Amino acid sequence: MPAPNLALWEEVEKTDPKFTKEYTGPGGFTGTAVNAQYLAKRATEQFGPCGTGWGYDVIDERFDIGGPLLSKEGVVLAHAQVHTLKVALWYLGGDGERKTITHYGHTPFITQNRFGISTDFDAPKKSLTDAIGKCLSQLGFSADVRLGLYDDIHYVNERLGEAEIERAEDKIEAKERLAAEYRDWLTETLRLIGTAQSLNELEQLYKSAMRKLALRQNDPEREDHKLKFTRAKDARKADLEDAMEGAA
Repeated sequence: MPAPNLALWEEVEKTDPKFTKEYTGPGGFTGTAVNAQYLAKRATEQFGPCGTGWGYDVIDERFDIGGPLLSKEGVVLAHAQVHTLKVALWYLGGDGERKTITHYGHTPFITQNRFGISTDFDAPKKSLTDAIGKCLSQLGFSADVRLGLYDDIHYVNERLGEAEIERAEDKIEAKERLAAEYRDWLTETLRLIGTAQSLNELEQLYKSAMRKLALRQNDPEREDHKLKFTRAKDARKADLEDAMEGAA
């Protein structure tokens, strides 16, 4: 039974991969960024135009001073600075009352790289985008990205398929083509499981297949496909274990 408190969340949690981009942050951290204009459009779909059905107020802005940035000789050239913005995002709820969510956005303003001291004059704009995105995330907007689901290639492929159908002029043709691709995947994965050359390879293939099937919650044949994969895995595992015993 659907949970009333999750109604909005479940409406906006899925992200169209077309509006995402991989990025690398400080220290080599990698992640998935969601297009800010896409989030604004999604908010407008739910609440109405920005400034009417939803909007935001900047309630605090500052530059936080960090540690010293040194030359090769150890001379202090400057101090690192981070731009911080505190935003109160508001929207009109179903009862017509104004609801508010508060969050922060941060952007490095003065940094140091191998070329010297760098200043990002777009920091305020970036901090605003960051803060608005974080506020919307508390309502569930693009929650699949923040929940780490975009780390799973199977999930991303499922979203790509769903988005392709949504944009297609001939939705029936798009569904049939994606169904054919899925059938090809079933056949090929069963073949790979049946010919796995080691127990580790077999386990990885099986787990990957189960993750993909777990995403197909509306597929009436999902449980049958799970059973086929499990039987194929068990049969191949028995063959590999027999071969290992024979070689011992």
